[in-house]
Amino acid sequence: MSKKRRREQSSIDVQLVEIYDDLAHENEGIRLKAAHAFLTKFSQDNNQSSDQLAEAVRRLLRGLCSGRKAARLGFSITLTELLSQRWGKPPVDGADELPLAELVDVLIKQTETTGKVSGQEERDHQFGRLFGAEAFIKSGVLFQPHASPDVWSRVLDIIYEVAKKKSWLREECGWILYGTSQTLNDGHHDIQFAQAIIDKLCQAGLAKTPEGIAIWLKIQVDFPEVQFPSGVWRDENPLHRKETPKLAKILKEASPAEGTDEANGAVSQRGNWTSKIHFVWNVIFAKLTDVDIVRGSSKKSKTIGFGEFWRQAVDENLFASSSSEERKYWGFLLFQQLFSSAPGTALASLFTDNFKRCLTNQLASKDRYLHLAAVKSIKSIFKRVESEPSSAFAALHAFLATSKDGNLSFDQATKTKTLERLIALADDTTACRLVHELCGTLRRPNLRDGEDAAARRQVIADQLVSLLKSRQNTENLKEPSSDARDLVTKLLGNFATHSYFSVDTSAGDRPEIPVPPVSRKTQEMLRSKLSACLSHIMSKFPNPAYYIYEAACQIRVNAADTVMHSELDLTGPVGESVSSAWLAVEQVSERLKADSGNKTCLEAFMLLYSLTIVQVYNGDADAVGMLEELHSCYDLLIKDQGKDTQQGSEVLIEILLGFSAKPLQLFKRLTQQVFSAFASEINRNGLQSMIKVLATRENLAGQDEVFEEENQDTEPSDASSTNDSDVEEVEMKDANGSQSPLEDNESSEATSDSEQTGDDSEDGDLAAFDAKLAHALQTRPTTADVDAASTTSSSSDMNDSQMEALDSHIAQIFQERKRLSRSRRQKTQQKDAKESIIHFKCRVLELLEIYVKQQHQKPLALELLLPLLTATRTTTSQQVSAKACGLVREYGRICKGKELPEVGDAGEVLGLLQEVHVEAMREASNTHAGACSQASLFLVRLLVGMDRENLRKVVEIYAGTQEALLMDPKCRVKMSFFTDWMNCLCLADEALCTSPFCLVILTTIAPISPEATFLPISRSMSSTLPEPSYPDPVSSIPQAMESHQYQPASSDGPKTFAARQYLETVFYSALVLLLQILYLYRIGDSSVDLFRVILDVRVLEPMAR
Repeated sequence: MSKKRRREQSSIDVQLVEIYDDLAHENEGIRLKAAHAFLTKFSQDNNQSSDQLAEAVRRLLRGLCSGRKAARLGFSITLTELLSQRWGKPPVDGADELPLAELVDVLIKQTETTGKVSGQEERDHQFGRLFGAEAFIKSGVLFQPHASPDVWSRVLDIIYEVAKKKSWLREECGWILYGTSQTLNDGHHDIQFAQAIIDKLCQAGLAKTPEGIAIWLKIQVDFPEVQFPSGVWRDENPLHRKETPKLAKILKEASPAEGTDEANGAVSQRGNWTSKIHFVWNVIFAKLTDVDIVRGSSKKSKTIGFGEFWRQAVDENLFASSSSEERKYWGFLLFQQLFSSAPGTALASLFTDNFKRCLTNQLASKDRYLHLAAVKSIKSIFKRVESEPSSAFAALHAFLATSKDGNLSFDQATKTKTLERLIALADDTTACRLVHELCGTLRRPNLRDGEDAAARRQVIADQLVSLLKSRQNTENLKEPSSDARDLVTKLLGNFATHSYFSVDTSAGDRPEIPVPPVSRKTQEMLRSKLSACLSHIMSKFPNPAYYIYEAACQIRVNAADTVMHSELDLTGPVGESVSSAWLAVEQVSERLKADSGNKTCLEAFMLLYSLTIVQVYNGDADAVGMLEELHSCYDLLIKDQGKDTQQGSEVLIEILLGFSAKPLQLFKRLTQQVFSAFASEINRNGLQSMIKVLATRENLAGQDEVFEEENQDTEPSDASSTNDSDVEEVEMKDANGSQSPLEDNESSEATSDSEQTGDDSEDGDLAAFDAKLAHALQTRPTTADVDAASTTSSSSDMNDSQMEALDSHIAQIFQERKRLSRSRRQKTQQKDAKESIIHFKCRVLELLEIYVKQQHQKPLALELLLPLLTATRTTTSQQVSAKACGLVREYGRICKGKELPEVGDAGEVLGLLQEVHVEAMREASNTHAGACSQASLFLVRLLVGMDRENLRKVVEIYAGTQEALLMDPKCRVKMSFFTDWMNCLCLADEALCTSPFCLVILTTIAPISPEATFLPISRSMSSTLPEPSYPDPVSSIPQAMESHQYQPASSDGPKTFAARQYLETVFYSALVLLLQILYLYRIGDSSVDLFRVILDVRVLEPMAR
């Protein structure tokens, strides 16, 4: 057995071994600490020999070829610093140091592979060679004056050789040389180094690669004096217009550039696809998106513009229909990067046709391969817009004004709210620009087909309405000259122009002429959009009269234009009414400028006049009559300085009720706003007009009574089927029933089912009619098989008497059919009439709510209580019942403390309280009972606030209602009516609860709810009683109660026995309270004898009966 040779311990530097090991550590701190120790050891102060220094360099170069942990990072940093410290200065005479040329030889020798090696080992050595060359460049030793140019040339050869040999390392090689150009420029080194890079690049045949293009462009910028070889690029410019196809092909990395081969220096393209985009894209975009280039790009410029480059190199190359998913993924990455960093002038060029198509397709479904990439692209848009709202214009303009999708918007196609959110994020200036562009597209959608143009205009109109509704900063709308105001007025003006006017095509090619002409259906759609916009303005915007006035003024301007034609005939009385209305509007406008004290009322009249004029152009038959009523109302309330405000308010109420009867939300908000302005002027007659509506029957007769018309068939215009419809829907629910949330969700399905049931019923009637007719004619029904009919048909002829009998029979069948049709038509009319009246009542209740909130201290408001309770009981709609009940509750909630109505005569209030109790005795729903209870308690609070002595009369009224409950079988008052009354007393002030007068109330209302009322009050009173100075007599009452328990008679039924037990409990509770009060006032122990007498059954039974 041979012995191993013992290694000499003295030849091993343990510290250096540890340093080498730490240089490959994964922890960056440990690596940097080891690098510092290594550099300290081999610094010039330690006087290391050339052999030791060469060995250290060799060891570092070998470490670069190691794939262990983070070896390349640690060894490359150490090698770079070592070269910079030891070879970064001119050599000292007599110093024993290796020249740079020999170090390059060591690099080549240590990183080359010999023999048959594995693929991984070869990759490690190639990486080591590339990291070593990078260390030489970063150290700066190659660019020192004492360095030989041949050494720089050899390093370039190493890099270009690796780039040609290993295509997957070419991008890293190009990145090193790209950074070298920046290093040379920062260090102001000689131009020969940059010239060498270009020369070697062309010699290696890498000039027409992505890396070569990046290096070429970088050196062109950093070193303009470099001589670029001719024949590679046209005018030595890779971004030349005529080089764009070749450039796009190179960037796609599909195949070598045209006209090149291996002999001419062409190299194979990068073989493996990576998920990262090449750095050459950033270089090209940085050059093309320069502000001066973007602004100065024109057809005369030789350099391609950014938009043209994006279209050819990205849109038609990466986003083409034939492109792979990997190429499209690159395209999405480029879009995300550019939209986040490109100047605002270049953003519009990014939204090209293929990109929008690909983005829409990928967003439409989560199952798409590039769905997440598309989502990230949208997020990049949002991120830029949130920090820079003006950038939203590019995306919105691309997807709205220049879209070619016809009748389908981007949000509908992708099932997202992208455009809606972008519109909300855009600032007023951007939104104003967008409105200008969209209105131009609305006028001329660049579509020849009329139906396609109509669909396109529908989409644009929807987005314009959405844009208007997104304006949340209403403070900007108050400024006279703001972009927000310009936005709204321009939008309303365009809607008004295209809704009511058509342009004479013979007027020439004027910009305002729509092409193709706006169809009648589109005009109706635009009218509905205008109505939706005006409705939103009145509910959200400050000073809505200004905007509606501007819209009406636009109509006036168009009417005066000879090119514009309206369907409305203004030559007769209608024109006179409109002209006088405009005179009144001008007077109101002048008064607004001069009279600021009456501003609210003047704005209300301007609003009424402007909107009524719009309704005249809408073809509303009642609008002209309303203008006449407005004239008289304006004269009475404003023009004659309030000469007859009472009559003026009555006329105004009639006008507002006329608007309230219409189903549009616009008129609902109009009436509410105008009513709020004139609520203080409303008199008793005006309120009675509104109360009369609440008392109307919800049927056809009631409709004829209210609207003073009989069976007028009116059909709403089918303006638009979109979600922006301004028509208000009325819920049809039973007033005595309730509807669960599940039923709410299924209401549409129930409606469909009911309609289907009606269709089935009609089909059944038709089938029955067909069967009767077939039986009379002795034939088969028309739905039967023709062949079967032919086999069973009779060939016998009928005589005259049979024919006469048949005629009479057929006439009877047709009369029955006519009767069924009439009955069905009447049912439909009844249903429509009911919906109309319910809608009208809801509108009136909303106006009354405004009156109650503003004028609740007026005694006149008390007259609303009883009609509201009656409406709650008599209506068949749960919606009306809930609104009326809610209004009663709101009235009682507002009127508290100092906000109570100022009533002088308590007798009127007591009479109203008595009427409320009579209303409560009627049979109705729980909602009605709750409303009566709230109204009664409110009146009690009002009476007590006037004089506490009124409480005695209140108790008498409640006692009378209690007596009616016990004695009158027709009284249907709910138990909750009294429970609410007693609970209200529990919550009253302590002085009232502990006064002897409380006993009168308790004993009067005793038979109602002892458990819920007496016991809590008893506890409340007991807590306020003083400590007794002698035994509590109450302790004797349980004994008396136990000895006088009621025993049922043989004739008593279960109900009689339960009633007697109930009354016993009531009286015992009342007696306990009585004893406590007597004890409180020190009446004495003699009260116990009194209670023993009262508790005797002979006394209790007659009282119970």
